[in-house]
Amino acid sequence: MVGIVLVTHGRFGEELKKSAEMILGSQEGVETISMEYGSSLADVADEIEKMIARYEDSGAIVFTDMFGGSPSNVAMAYLGSKNVEVVSGVNLPMLIKALGLRRENKSIRVMCNECADSARQSIIVAGELLKETS
Repeated sequence: MVGIVLVTHGRFGEELKKSAEMILGSQEGVETISMEYGSSLADVADEIEKMIARYEDSGAIVFTDMFGGSPSNVAMAYLGSKNVEVVSGVNLPMLIKALGLRRENKSIRVMCNECADSARQSIIVAGELLKETS
């Protein structure tokens, strides 16, 4: 099973995982790394490396909260190595999509593209949507 590693500012990844499990039930193979104020980038890199090593055979997707932020920048060092992909901008629909796709034996690249599409489609400006239907 493809591993999922959430690397985020603060405890966002932990709470995102809890929210997904509230909807889908307990999930295996989902790891979280919380970058707190003052976290060592080297320590975070070591944690990422250990986590993705657990999924060397199946591969891993590292989801980060914001492209260009420290979690994303550290994760990018592992891009393409050991069957790893990095996707930034994680949100709940993206994570739920990833958890569902793991059962379908798709390539990591296809999974990541479908997750990104799901995330983009989930962003709705309610007022604009309501204007269109009125």
